[in-house]
Amino acid sequence: MLRSAALLSATRRLRSLHFVPGGSQKFLDKALLSKADALICDLEDSVAPPDKLTARAEVGKWMDSTDFGKKTVIVRINALDTPLWEDDLTGTMRAEKPHMYMIPKASCADDIAKIGAVLSRLEKQLGRPEGSVTLLPIATEVPSAPLRAEEIAKSSRVEAITWGAEDLGAEMGVKKRKDKDGNWLEIFQLCRSLTLLAAKSANVQAIDTVFTDLKDIKAFSVECEKAADSGFDGKMTIHPTQIDAANKAFSPTPEELKEAKELLAASQGQKGAFRWKGQMVDIPHLKQAQRALDRADGIELEEEAPKKAAPKAPYYGKWLEELEVGTVIQHALTRTITETDNILFTTLSLNPAKLHLDYESAKGTQFKKPLVNSMYTVALLVGMSVLETTHGTTVANLGFEEVVFPKPCFYGDTIRAETEVIKVRPSSSNPNTGIVTFEHRAYNQEGALVCKAKRNAMMNRRPSKL
Repeated sequence: MLRSAALLSATRRLRSLHFVPGGSQKFLDKALLSKADALICDLEDSVAPPDKLTARAEVGKWMDSTDFGKKTVIVRINALDTPLWEDDLTGTMRAEKPHMYMIPKASCADDIAKIGAVLSRLEKQLGRPEGSVTLLPIATEVPSAPLRAEEIAKSSRVEAITWGAEDLGAEMGVKKRKDKDGNWLEIFQLCRSLTLLAAKSANVQAIDTVFTDLKDIKAFSVECEKAADSGFDGKMTIHPTQIDAANKAFSPTPEELKEAKELLAASQGQKGAFRWKGQMVDIPHLKQAQRALDRADGIELEEEAPKKAAPKAPYYGKWLEELEVGTVIQHALTRTITETDNILFTTLSLNPAKLHLDYESAKGTQFKKPLVNSMYTVALLVGMSVLETTHGTTVANLGFEEVVFPKPCFYGDTIRAETEVIKVRPSSSNPNTGIVTFEHRAYNQEGALVCKAKRNAMMNRRPSKL
């Protein structure tokens, strides 16, 4: 059946609310390109005390000149126990933005009323409709607040309510906030539940708190899914990689929407409870289904793109029938070997030989300079041969019979290659394939043979249809 996540009908979608440090243009530019439903321009925790005034002025400029598109714009002010909060409001409120203010450390309904009074004055001065600027209080950051979450949520202007564990934990002196399995400790789970219940009681949106382990996107996604299943409507994010996962978790899935439409269609003409898909459904189920459709309205659902089969590559190689004994193929690709080629290949293959890496040591050899790693030479030779021999037409490389290096290679040598078909035989296990023995030969710019390699490859016959 339908889950309760993402089913609350609301004027604004707040699936993902992404924090942007106030005054940091770099972070704002990146956030504007994201799919976050809302951006929280932060003047509180992400701004150091000496930078508070500068950040406020910069956020004020953002409200004047930044095109936020369809995103909800939120400013988090400093807490009411600081001398900064009122100036944060007057310094950032403009004729059109922000849409909301986030209130940290809200402790009771009086806090909300105090802020509302200032907003009413500013709305009048700026010509904004009375009550048009809404609030998002954080209702659990001080110990006195969690048991007052409902009165906070029901206060005038409150559009959504959230909770936080970091400040509350600091106030309480806790040693940790989650257990070894990543689950909230009991006191924090209680605050989370009280916030959710308060939101539903007040018919405002419930926003889950931040997830601080930026590297563990899988655990973040799981926490989002659990929050959505519990009834939360969105989640705050602190890194761009978290945004898409939040949007996905708090959006109705195509399957949920399909089920909602089917349920509502089946309810036509029904009186009271009725049986549907083996279950009894009644008015609460129908309300839930309608809310799913309401919640999807205006949301671009992040559906997983259907997996497409990889396009078939061009067949530049030769089929088994084309590989006659004695055929010699001159390969189009050539390569001038560089010092970087040799050093990279040698170090990646964990070869410590000074002969390839140490100029001073190499001076004492008969070559007087470093040699190109011969394993690189044979790898280059085989790679150069692929396009006109086995590209798109081979099953597998079966191994080498012989590899010889008549002359060494040095930095700056330009290599060309040719391949001769030495032997062809049908496969004893598969009539659609055969075994071909190639002799690949590499020459330097002077025409000297530097590598010869015989290898066996299982090749496909030409299929009836390409």
